[in-house]
Amino acid sequence: MGIFDLDIDFERANLYLSVGDLLIDNVSGRVGVLVKRERRISIEDDDIYVWMVYWSKETVGDLIVYGTDLQESNLAALEEEGLRISIIIDYYELIKRK
Repeated sequence: MGIFDLDIDFERANLYLSVGDLLIDNVSGRVGVLVKRERRISIEDDDIYVWMVYWSKETVGDLIVYGTDLQESNLAALEEEGLRISIIIDYYELIKRK
């Protein structure tokens, strides 16, 4: 199945993200953990949701567990709809927390 065979709306509606899920960046190999979902309110535009993600400094093969000493520089905010699309097109691999 190629990317043009995907029903993006169906895939987006059936993709659920949760705190603790892992992301693997298929380009850089870095690993991220979804740590928090936030609602961003906008008077001019529609409200959006963003996921706060802590990214590893190393690639999957060299992953170092940092414990609770996570640095602010490793924290990134990813807009939820863009994140879902990135997962659907395999830019990120999603590993669900059990």
